[in-house]
Amino acid sequence: MNRVSVWQEFNACQFLVSFCLLIFSIFYALREELFLFWPYWLVFLPLFIWKFLGISGAIVGILTYCCVRSRNRERNSPIQCRALFLNLIETILLLLFEILICYNLEQPNDPDYRLTWIVCFLPLIVLSIISVFTYVWLLRHGRSWEIQALFVVNILQFIFFALKLDNSILTWNYAAVFIPLWIVMGISIIFCIGRIIWTCIHYYRNQNQSNSSGQHQLHRHYCQILTSSTVGHICVLFFLLIFQILLVFYLERSIHFSFIVVCLPLYIALIILIYMSFGSRVPANHWWFGLRQDACGWLLHLCPIFETYANIEYHFPPSDSPTTSAHNVSSTAMNPIIRSTTQLNRNLQSTRRMFFQKKSSSCCDQLKVDQGENECLTTVLISPSNILKLHEPD
Repeated sequence: MNRVSVWQEFNACQFLVSFCLLIFSIFYALREELFLFWPYWLVFLPLFIWKFLGISGAIVGILTYCCVRSRNRERNSPIQCRALFLNLIETILLLLFEILICYNLEQPNDPDYRLTWIVCFLPLIVLSIISVFTYVWLLRHGRSWEIQALFVVNILQFIFFALKLDNSILTWNYAAVFIPLWIVMGISIIFCIGRIIWTCIHYYRNQNQSNSSGQHQLHRHYCQILTSSTVGHICVLFFLLIFQILLVFYLERSIHFSFIVVCLPLYIALIILIYMSFGSRVPANHWWFGLRQDACGWLLHLCPIFETYANIEYHFPPSDSPTTSAHNVSSTAMNPIIRSTTQLNRNLQSTRRMFFQKKSSSCCDQLKVDQGENECLTTVLISPSNILKLHEPD
């Protein structure tokens, strides 16, 4: 079990967004079914927490970037700072959209108090237009662009849905209103299936061409990573498609479902996204809150016990040898085991390294880091033949 890879591939942004959306969707479903009588401002609180962390983290990161001298910055710091600034603008527009939605939901059904829905969706439409240019910039610089692409392809969906809620221009049913979303979901599922087929073809082609076992294992590991993430995205799209179909039936009042039942596929999709955040290979922005490192690594440094736990990797090599009892093992038989274990530990000392280390720019801390380079990833190899089964003799 490799805990190092789990923590190194953890995407804090995806985890935060998916978790806040999950809590919000649960609160909103309970509020819709009148199990909760909270005001909508309290129902939207998980989304407000997400926006608060995003905005405050971006502002602190930008101010920290301006205070640090250029010679002390990392090589790709300007790109990360610009990406953080674009993320700040998008988060502010999303927050404005949520505030307008909450205001409209809290007002009575009186046109003198309520805003039109097209006005409420106006920040989201502006965000979709800005995301077109942001998407191109992020794609050129190799940054994460999935959220921006989501806003770009759904700009027509936002306009259609707002006009349908106003019931002034569009009088279509909801199945026709969701046509842009049907198209996007269909294209996404076809793309993911095609990616899995291409990965399998690439794997079998390299399996036949590779001569050495190292190349074979490398191609196999790469294909497993690519296939697992693609299968996860297909599952997310599948449950989102089911949620969209149930939502259309619910809004049309053709089938009387509880809104909690309608949201069940959405909950499953968000749980899958939370699980996938621990295996995401998306590079994080190191200037968020001015940390200048991964958020996961920073959290581990706050708790040394968890840092030590995260730097331990266990391997259980397969063996067909039987388990030996403690009272049946003589000292002569134990000596080769002890010598082989000692030699194994010596070999590991030369190759092991610490993955989660605190990075600091000061000379004193840098000297400590240089002295601590000998601190290493502790790899414990446990073979079934070396496991002693302790029990009382008969």
